[in-house]
Amino acid sequence: MKKILLSSLVAASFLSASLFAQEYSLDKAHTDIGFKIKHLQISNVKGNFKDYSAVIDFDPKTYEFKKLEAVIKVASVNTDNQTRDNHLRQDDFFKAKKYPDMTFVMKKYEKINKEKGKMTGILTIAGVSKEVVLDTEIGGMAKGKDGKEKIGFSLNGKIKRSEFKFGAGTSTLTLGDDITLSIDAEANEK
Repeated sequence: MKKILLSSLVAASFLSASLFAQEYSLDKAHTDIGFKIKHLQISNVKGNFKDYSAVIDFDPKTYEFKKLEAVIKVASVNTDNQTRDNHLRQDDFFKAKKYPDMTFVMKKYEKINKEKGKMTGILTIAGVSKEVVLDTEIGGMAKGKDGKEKIGFSLNGKIKRSEFKFGAGTSTLTLGDDITLSIDAEANEK
């Protein structure tokens, strides 16, 4: 009986927590999915992706993410150099024909304070999935002209190119192993 009661209380607490979460969609005019990587160990090459979507559940009362699932179309990679972008789509990098989507699925969110937290999730690039931790900064909330809430947030972190077998045949003297992820997002309440 105690186990049933305890299970019911746990289920009720999860249900009540999700009742306050609000679903949001990305505002692409105010969102940038960016990255940078060292080139020849002397400079950074920066880029971003132009085609993406996300499902976001955010609790405006506790300032906590309950869900974040993103899909990025790798063919939309943009480094302001068409030749390089075409190369990145090939089989030694994104394998865009075989794996058209890069995905991120949040597993947990740890709140540090109202503005900061750590988001842990599974990032999948070209068929390779790894757990990553992203530093999260919540810029705040505001009402739009339509009366619906908007949220602004940033996600930042680093991944190892070698762990994702990304550009495996390219020396780290040519292309660094660390890839810095930098996402600045604005999302609208659905």
